[in-house]
Amino acid sequence: MTKAPRPLSPQAKAALARLRALTNGWDRLEERLSFGHPAFRVRDKAFAVLDRYHDADCLWLLVPVAERAGLLATAGWFEAPYDPRRTALCVQLAAIDWRRIRARVRISYALATAPKPRAQRGAQR
Repeated sequence: MTKAPRPLSPQAKAALARLRALTNGWDRLEERLSFGHPAFRVRDKAFAVLDRYHDADCLWLLVPVAERAGLLATAGWFEAPYDPRRTALCVQLAAIDWRRIRARVRISYALATAPKPRAQRGAQR
């Protein structure tokens, strides 16, 4: 059962349009709903999701472990709920500098396309 799309605020609609433009033409990209939220996926793995936490629209992204602390110290960034592996963070849409977020989205895409370490692949069987 697929959850119905959640209504998007004007700010979230604008962010969705920007994300679509930013990712246009990326290899194996899919846009689908994830729990009613617009999600950008590659190889069936989400790398960017427009969400709403703490009463604010936000962008969920995969982030390198080494960069988590620095991003969390930056205004607007916070830990992603429902992320037991601690591989993602959220940034409030109001705090996004759209000229700079392109690199973060590209890093998230790269993390989603990276091959899993052998130990992880074997554990899923």
